[in-house]
Amino acid sequence: MPVKELNQREQTEVRMTVLLGIIQQLMTTRQNRLFAGRELSLSQFALLNHFTHEPERSWTVTELAEVMEMNQPGITKIVTLLIDKGLLQSTPDKTDKRKRFLTISKKGLVQCNETFQSLLPDISQVFSEWDERSLKQFHQQLEKLMLWLDSHRDN
Repeated sequence: MPVKELNQREQTEVRMTVLLGIIQQLMTTRQNRLFAGRELSLSQFALLNHFTHEPERSWTVTELAEVMEMNQPGITKIVTLLIDKGLLQSTPDKTDKRKRFLTISKKGLVQCNETFQSLLPDISQVFSEWDERSLKQFHQQLEKLMLWLDSHRDN
């Protein structure tokens, strides 16, 4: 059976998907290098950063596993480390002692901010050749892609 030839739009969509995969790999490698030897690992920072979007909100391990798209044992391990470091706080449920509610501590907010500040030189270097207009347009497109992916996780 012959392979269907792609129209221009399909070619562009395929190329963008390939580029996103390459970018994802390059960024992961870069981030792993930047986090080597730091107080927080990349996965610890990613989870801690998740809490900063709504610092007053509490999360369960189950909710975190779902939103972070990780398995519960992996989330539990990271959560335990962050609690031990005083970056997250754990409050047991009053009716179900197996369940606990997690919130970010003031120390966690400070640590997350300090980590971003220490990463800023590298972040700025990555985008140093971009003008403000290009940055804004790229940001808008990334937000659009992220929102679509977030709202279509199951399909």
